[in-house]
Amino acid sequence: MKIFICPALMDWLIFLILFAVLYAAGERHCSMMECAWIGGVFQIVYMVASFLLGLTVNRRNARAFLMISVMASAVFASLCLWVTDFKWVLLTMALFGMFAAMFFNSFQTFMGGESPPGGLTRTVGLYTLAWSLGASFGLISSGALYTGGMGVLTGVTVLVCSVMFVILKRHQASPGSIAAADAIEESADDMRKVNPAYVWVGWTMIFTAMLVQRPVHTFFPSLSAVAGVSSFVAGLLLFMNMAMQGLIGAAMIRFRPWLYRRTPILGVNVLAILVLLGLWKWPATWMTAIGFCLFGVYLGASYFSAVFYSLNSLRRAFNVGVNEFLVGLGSFMGIFIIEWIMKQVGDPQSMYLGCAGILALSTLVQMALPSCHPARER
Repeated sequence: MKIFICPALMDWLIFLILFAVLYAAGERHCSMMECAWIGGVFQIVYMVASFLLGLTVNRRNARAFLMISVMASAVFASLCLWVTDFKWVLLTMALFGMFAAMFFNSFQTFMGGESPPGGLTRTVGLYTLAWSLGASFGLISSGALYTGGMGVLTGVTVLVCSVMFVILKRHQASPGSIAAADAIEESADDMRKVNPAYVWVGWTMIFTAMLVQRPVHTFFPSLSAVAGVSSFVAGLLLFMNMAMQGLIGAAMIRFRPWLYRRTPILGVNVLAILVLLGLWKWPATWMTAIGFCLFGVYLGASYFSAVFYSLNSLRRAFNVGVNEFLVGLGSFMGIFIIEWIMKQVGDPQSMYLGCAGILALSTLVQMALPSCHPARER
């Protein structure tokens, strides 16, 4: 269980650093395009590094990569806080993005190797809960810690990375890891037969989830400021979204029969489309609170399913690498696509309408993909 503290802390650190660097950029009067590239370069490098790591990381070297990534993250995350010249900010953010990618690619491969046969759903559920809660607390704590100054933020960064390093160093391999889940595909009696096409479904799901979530998390704070919503309330609403995402990801442990089925995917996608249309039509704070929680239901189910389908395959490390590549690609594309839509429509609330349209198109793809490859017999 302690090992899952690591992804929670790493995502907390990422959101903390991104907030601090972008807020500091605003204080230096950087343009919106410069701010977009500060966040975007992290995603670009994360994307490319993930694909390369998918070809490199395996169960035997995952732990070593993890420890390297934690030590390097302590260095480059700290440097991100202190540099002020735009080109140096881009460079340090890029390096931090590279080692963040190394961490999450390695951790997923590592945790798969630690999962006993039949335990993959529980492992993925705990992982989804951990990183989602870490991100949610990063969102709600970033403003408070920023007021302490860069020295405080640097100290917190080093402390967080030190805790992760100690946990990884002291972690003892699971007794069942010799026959770990990465050696077999999990197909229990209460599950549908494994369908290889669902690896593609999972890739589509995680790409789409990032495509529609990242713009909301990027633009919602500034839209809230324009609308007169306090920074605390705005952070709280985003916290609710991420917290619900984590709770639903953990709850998916009990819904293993939903895996390798199109109906549950269609259900959560339609729910998210309706929620996004509601947020577009009724932008009141109370509606946003309800909508963000329901949006978290879709996100939690989607992220859980995408990670499970990637890990429940004999090409685990490669599939995870593609997954994380799509995380970076979806994040980067989502920010600029939705920014373009808002500019063309002339209404900031059209962000939600654009996200709903993207999700509707993706839903059609997800419904068609399972027919591309028949399920294998158990």
